[in-house]
Amino acid sequence: MESRATGNMLRILLLSVLAALALAEPRYLEDQSIEERVVGGEVAKPNSWPWQISLQYLSGGSYYHTCGGTLIKKGWVLTAAHCVDTSRTWRVVLGDHDIYNHEGREQYMTVSRVYVHPNWNTNNVAAGYDIALLRLTSDATLNSYVQLAALPPSGQVLPHNNPCYISGWGRTQTGGSLSAQLKQAYLPVVDYNTCTRNDWWGSTAKNTMGDSGGPLNCQVSGQYVVHGVTSFVSSSGCNAYQKPTVFTRVSAYSSWISGWRLSPGTGRIWPLRRGLSVERWRDRTLGPGRWAIWRVVLGDHDLTVEEGTEQAIPVDEVTFHAFFNPNNFAAGYDIAILSLSHDAILNSYVQLIPLPPNGQVLPHNNPCYVTGWGVTKAGGDTANALLKQALLPAVDYETCSQSDWWGSSMTEALICGGDGSEAGCKGDTGGPLSCLVDGKYVVSGILSFNSEEGCGVYKKPTVFTRVAYHVNWLITNMDEWYA
Repeated sequence: MESRATGNMLRILLLSVLAALALAEPRYLEDQSIEERVVGGEVAKPNSWPWQISLQYLSGGSYYHTCGGTLIKKGWVLTAAHCVDTSRTWRVVLGDHDIYNHEGREQYMTVSRVYVHPNWNTNNVAAGYDIALLRLTSDATLNSYVQLAALPPSGQVLPHNNPCYISGWGRTQTGGSLSAQLKQAYLPVVDYNTCTRNDWWGSTAKNTMGDSGGPLNCQVSGQYVVHGVTSFVSSSGCNAYQKPTVFTRVSAYSSWISGWRLSPGTGRIWPLRRGLSVERWRDRTLGPGRWAIWRVVLGDHDLTVEEGTEQAIPVDEVTFHAFFNPNNFAAGYDIAILSLSHDAILNSYVQLIPLPPNGQVLPHNNPCYVTGWGVTKAGGDTANALLKQALLPAVDYETCSQSDWWGSSMTEALICGGDGSEAGCKGDTGGPLSCLVDGKYVVSGILSFNSEEGCGVYKKPTVFTRVAYHVNWLITNMDEWYA
């Protein structure tokens, strides 16, 4: 079995230093002066890389180029995770050559959704996973200026010195002006054994921006295939000897990329597997790109008895928040939407619950209830047969962020319930925190996590994703389904 270090390194593609990128760090987006892109190279023949896109963000009423990307389906773009891990209004420009002049061939499309790889870690770019997918609001029109890129077979590793080209709108020299025209630079592949030598890549690297996310176009069997997504360079700067540009290796993520399937005409992302499941426990190891077969059961009370009030409905689609990180629930993005295969029938056993107003903050001790079929005691492994409830009054941010409570782990995207003496526990995760507001119950929280010491720990109350923090995200995504 390969070592963890080897596994991580094989997820990235390392190339020669004949040309390199020097790009800004993630806060770059606010400062045009520190963007540095492709250095050296030559102006590309117009539209010779017809899958190359310009990723642009909106600021002050205008759009600015910040990253590259690759058109892989008519409505999908492949780019780097670090390009889009900050919330922005994005658009892509296809068919462009001169980014400062309108040439009549361009197609401008806004981005409706961003899907970042769930294992992406901003603080450890060298681990790989610097990859993201962008869903466009409409499909591209394919013509002689706009084409889809070919992707490599899963797991394919290129030989040493395989010919490749990087493309992008780079600076003509370090510290120089941006290139208005698309440029290209020849970068033959450096194999893993060479690039992992001590005198080549060490531990010093920095996260990068600019033409990050753009394609590495490699010649394989007579055609160009996009084998890399531009990720980072040495912190020493451009053209550092034996510190080649590093790319996310596309063939290492084939299953993740193909794990999303476009359902034509609906704008949805469909998991590859769909159907019924009797599984009732939520597996916390699952995340975006790791699919199981799900169903939901409504109108249930006793899990062990068929009572005749239940409605079992398969799940067609799972939409995760783009910023969800399975290694950091405390960030507050532990939220997802399940699209059912058909509508529920509303009756005395099945009803809708209102969402709170956007940004609503509950007062301290506001009455709330957690409900679920979780274990009846900390350390237990058996789900409760009957639906249970526990009173968990809301705990305000000032209290729950005290050092002897949750401290700095607490953010405004979260809400605490109770003092820890009662808690939601294993099997309750994902369930609602129903809070009484103006005489009616609203779903104010989604059960996210408890203390590592277990459930029911004093001053370590159950922590919920605060729904009011995500109302706009919920409305945007649910509206898109039914548009």
